[in-house]
Amino acid sequence: MKKEFFELLKKQTTLEFLKSIAVGLASSAVDFLLTAVFLYAHGHDFYVGFWGVFSGATVGNVPYSPTFSVYITATVIGFISAVFVNYVLSLIFVYKYGNVGKNKYGFIKFMFFSAIGLGLTSLGSWIGYDVIGGNIWIVKLIVQFIVFVYNFMMRKLFIFNVNFIRDDENTINL
Repeated sequence: MKKEFFELLKKQTTLEFLKSIAVGLASSAVDFLLTAVFLYAHGHDFYVGFWGVFSGATVGNVPYSPTFSVYITATVIGFISAVFVNYVLSLIFVYKYGNVGKNKYGFIKFMFFSAIGLGLTSLGSWIGYDVIGGNIWIVKLIVQFIVFVYNFMMRKLFIFNVNFIRDDENTINL
């Protein structure tokens, strides 16, 4: 009996992890697009068209690096928008017990852990871009991977975990 339970748990977690990757890709697309729109809006005189933000193509091939405040603001706007997309898709698509997090406490916990993720994203972006001098997009990919793993673990353990619910007054029908 115990063995079957752990096999089922492992299978369920693997499926949720794979679905989480799909939702993460959709959220990342929102993040990247909105980040690029903000960067382009503040540096359109320097880029050769909108796609220049992604490719690094600049007018006269003169290197352009957005200021720290512009880059961090763009990152925060993209990240927050992606968090809302991720929350909705996590409830609907990712977790077997997605409805466990579909209340104000679940949303608050989701936002709390996401705020920590935002801090990790901002810190990682600052270190990778300003301190190390890495490419904006490579740094963003590396940081997003690290934050993805953190987010999946926190959400699985503390938000969408049916065994973690102890509030009988607000128990959700499973």
